[in-house]
This record gives sequence, C-alpha cells and structure tokens, in this order.
Amino acid sequence: MVEVAVSGGAGVRVLAVSRVAPAPAQVEERVGLSFFDTPWVVLPPIQRVFLYETTAVDEGDGDGFAAAVERLKGSLAATLALYLPLAGKLAYVAETGDVVVDCGADAGVAFVEAEADAAAVDVRRLAGDEAHDMAAFVALVPELDTRVLPAPLLSVQATRLGAGLALGLSIHHAVADGRAVWQFMEAWSSAARVGSPVTKSLGPPHYSREAVIPHPNGSELARQMLKMVAPKLPVASAVEYDFTQRFRLARRTFYLDANVIRSLKRRIDELASAEAAAGGEAKPVSTFVALAAMGWTAFVRSKGLATGDDTYLVFLADLRARLDPPVGEGYIGNCVKMCLATCPDAAELLGERGLLRAARAVQAAVAEMEAAPLAGTDGSVIARMMQLPFTRLANVAASPRFRAYDAADFGFGKPARVELVSMNHDGEMVLVGGRRDGEVQLSVSINPAHVDAFKAQVLG
Repeated sequence: MVEVAVSGGAGVRVLAVSRVAPAPAQVEERVGLSFFDTPWVVLPPIQRVFLYETTAVDEGDGDGFAAAVERLKGSLAATLALYLPLAGKLAYVAETGDVVVDCGADAGVAFVEAEADAAAVDVRRLAGDEAHDMAAFVALVPELDTRVLPAPLLSVQATRLGAGLALGLSIHHAVADGRAVWQFMEAWSSAARVGSPVTKSLGPPHYSREAVIPHPNGSELARQMLKMVAPKLPVASAVEYDFTQRFRLARRTFYLDANVIRSLKRRIDELASAEAAAGGEAKPVSTFVALAAMGWTAFVRSKGLATGDDTYLVFLADLRARLDPPVGEGYIGNCVKMCLATCPDAAELLGERGLLRAARAVQAAVAEMEAAPLAGTDGSVIARMMQLPFTRLANVAASPRFRAYDAADFGFGKPARVELVSMNHDGEMVLVGGRRDGEVQLSVSINPAHVDAFKAQVLG
C-alpha cells in the first residue's frame, strides 16, 4: 500500500504514485531506536528540494522526464537495499513500550511523479531568486504523515518543470540525522551515475544501534525519552505543528564565498587577539563558529533585542568521532547532541565586539559538549530547551561540511539549487556547502519585517 498524500498545488499536478522496494529484497528485520533517535519521533519530517536546470527532461513527448524517473527509481531501489531502515516504517510496540523501525515484507518508499505548469513554476526563477517562492517549494516535496504510528520514513517526488526537474524528499528525523541523510543522498546519486551505491570514497552503511552506541541503560533511556516527548503513543505528535508558519515567515538564501568567510574569521580572530593582548584568551574560530556567530548577531540586531534581553542559539553537534569508542563511518541513524550557546544580555551581541562575544559563546557550548558528550541523555537537555523564550532563540541547522550540491548529481548535472523546505521557526538558519569550492550557502527563515536588517548584517 502506498502511503503518501498527494495534494499538488501551486500549479503542480500529480501524474502517478508508485512504490519503490529495496532490490534485491532484504530479510525482514526490526531496528530498535537509540536514545539519540527517540527525541525526533514527535517532530515533523525533514523536507528538502533539489532543483535541476536541464533540457534533458524537457522533451515534448515526455521521454526525457520518463527516463530520469526510471533512473531515479532504479538507483533508489538499489540504494534502499543497503539503507534498509529508510524503506521501513516507524512502529509502536505496545508490549514493550518501544518504537522501532519495522522493515517488514512491505518495505518500500512512495514515489510521486508530478508535472508543474511552466508558467506558474519556473525553475530558473526558483533557482535564482534570493527570496523563496514557498508555495512552489512546498508543492515540490511530498507529504509524509508521521502523526500516527505506524508511519513511513521516506517519500520521494520527481516533478517535471518547464526547463528542468525538481526532486523532493521527505525524511523522518527519527531514522537519520543530517550526516546520515547526506550519505544516503551521495550513495543514491552514485548508484544513478556509476551503477553502485558503494564506491571507493563511500563505504557500505551500517545501522545497528546496539552495536554502535553501547550504553548500560540505553534501552531504558530511549523509553524514558519517548514518555517525555510522546506520551500518547501510537499518536506520535505530542503537539500539532502549524505548517502555515512557513507562509507567514520570509525566506532568504545567501551565498558566502571563500573570501567573505576568510574575512569574517579574520575579523573575529583580530578582535580576540586584541583582547588577548589585554589579558584575554585568543582561540581561532572555525567556519561553523564564525558563521553561527554572524547569524546569531544578525538575528539579535534585526529583531531589535536590547539590554536585559536574554538570547540563545541552538545547534546540533555530530558525536560520531567524540564517543568512546568512536562511531564508525557509514552509520545511518542519529548521533547528534543539542548544544546551547547563551547570552544573558543581548546588548553584549551588539556592536563590533558582539561578533566575538557570540563566537565565544558558541565555542563554550562546543567545549561543554566535547567534555561530556553523553550528558543530558536523560532528557534534561530537552526539558531545558522547552523552557527557553522562543522569540529570542535562534538555531543553526546542518553544516558547511555537507556537500549538498556534489552529493546530488544523478547524472543530469549538479542541482542549481538545494533548499530545506521544512523551516518553521523565526530565526532558523541552515548552512550547507555551496555551489562553488569554498562557498557556503546560508538560508534563513525570519519575520518579514526583519529581512532587510538581517540581510544588512550578513552582507555588510
């Protein structure tokens, strides 16, 4: 049975919905969730769109699009055979109170084929505009209803555009974090280009939680987390998510080249050096720290936060190399920890030295995570996050290390644009590697009244 909603919209018409099963078929199995996975059970799916400008799929008889779809389906089937949890369902086991990934006999992924009205959805405009056409972007990703278990974990949509193609994905965060998703994308695109999801640079994946993330109380921690975030299982959503927020917030994308990033890091390092000369401490900043600090200060200034306002920045840290023993390459699951940078007085983030203050707060959050990677796995971190003032909270998702454009070449060229569609929070920022070497793409979801002020801080 195909489980996907196909509402279309914004000039997009659904042509067909089919199911892509792992090929060759795999042995049925259940994959238990770890305490890193369970906090994501109640959250809506990650939705991402890839836009391709290519005339190869713009043929009058539709053969070009049909060939692209067959390539995507065939390579997806081969990739799912290795990335089996993505083909499963999130299921509730009443006898034990656990939520598991059930990769049963009906394992597979819904694949939507659609066509856009060329006049309403122009791929070159969508790929080139700084502002996002959210109605179009939302219509180019498939829905994935995760509110009641069992729930699917992945759905795919390929949409024929006037001069190209859009590939939309909806993935449940409970089965994979950002690094795992991008590894899956790279494996899928490799299968489409060279015939195999495993290459010299991309080894086979693994996803056994118990073997990779040992913990004496791991199972109990996972159940404890489930009770905290999802008290009404198998109704997975503890709260109803207001997706109309996507249309009330403005969305912008900026491309920061290597020179801009080097200049930003140099500014922060020079401020730190000047302070060190007066008895402070100078610690060089990474690209992530510099961009997170820039985005946080831009958020604070654009919202007009002032003296006496506490403010926060949330981001996720990859723990794979920080656990003992380290988690090996190719792990498909969640292995991230929520980190919190704090500033008790927003006035400290204003002015030239605000960048340094923000960078140091981010560095402090990273140092705290590195000192105790598993601290807070009892749910205390989540409980603290729920008490924060959301109007003064910014968050940074993904990483400049994610090679979003290189990972999504299926044989018809790299995408002209990659965007996270599922951004619903005022002050949410996404960082991924850009279209060119050394470039970083920064996308932000923000109150429309604050767009110009935010842009001035980013590009100033």
